Amino acid sequence: MKKSISLTAALLCLGMLFAGCSAGKPAETSATSSVTETTTVTTSESTSESKPKRVYPDNCIIDPTVLDRLDESITIDFKDKNIIETGSVNGRRYSFTIDLTNWAGNTTADQIGELSRLFWQVYPALYERFGKLSEAPVNVVLLIENSGYEIAEAWENKVHLHDMWLCNNPEDFDCITHELAHVIQCGWDGDRLEYSSYIERFADYCRFVYCMDDGGYNDYGWTLQTVTDEPDRESSVRFLVWLDYKLSGSDRDFMKDYFLVCSKGEYASSEWKKAWKKLFQGTEFEGKSVDEVWNEFARSDFAGLSSNAEKGETSELLAKYDVRKKIKGNI
Repeated sequence: MKKSISLTAALLCLGMLFAGCSAGKPAETSATSSVTETTTVTTSESTSESKPKRVYPDNCIIDPTVLDRLDESITIDFKDKNIIETGSVNGRRYSFTIDLTNWAGNTTADQIGELSRLFWQVYPALYERFGKLSEAPVNVVLLIENSGYEIAEAWENKVHLHDMWLCNNPEDFDCITHELAHVIQCGWDGDRLEYSSYIERFADYCRFVYCMDDGGYNDYGWTLQTVTDEPDRESSVRFLVWLDYKLSGSDRDFMKDYFLVCSKGEYASSEWKKAWKKLFQGTEFEGKSVDEVWNEFARSDFAGLSSNAEKGETSELLAKYDVRKKIKGNI
């Protein structure tokens, strides 16, 4: 025999039902399409003030929780042996694909997570300052491969990292900052530079200024050579850093002008005294030759202070000259 329910009890049940709905439930964990074979990572809702956590599928090629260190606005897709990250920085859409097709597992999952973090710190910053000038790609691929070159190489929109490099040099992440600078260059013509070595000097300039975590890894294991070790502008990375520190400001970006001269190939290698004269116009070095400017650099303490630092400490150079803050603050 059925019992009747009073109006009061019915209203109470209905209230409990709505209360349960308002508490919410976790979002769908992931969606796998049998057509595209792509798994998209979603983010579960949080019932507390803690940061939402991504929910990962079961078939990831690496431990996917190492990607939790990325901002939750970055979308992460898994397709075959590729990790595809997409996101917007300053209104510009970027994608970073990590291709693990020829990965043998020597580069650890944790290191891959750090490389992801490096890309989103470094590449958009390089692009905003230089990449727009060269129309560099916004879609970059990192291939981690257990063959080929000793360390890393870059051409077009692809960076190749040897699978053994970080295994043997476990904190040299900023070798990839160097390679990302080559992507930004879009193939400078060495025959139209004063020295073809300027291609590598610029990439190492970027490594020093734009390194991940403000040098947390870089300054411990990589040296910005002094004028004793790099005794001329053909070999000196520090000379470019000094010029940028001295000459760039809110009204003039010296390194952006230098980048344009190199990118456009405006001057034959034999005509670069004219290029330097043009670059120095409107600065404190106007009217001086590049040799005179070099000599001024070589006599300065900037040219000789150590750039190395123990972890968590500041180098002699940066203790006296807050290079990164000043340079990046001008942009």
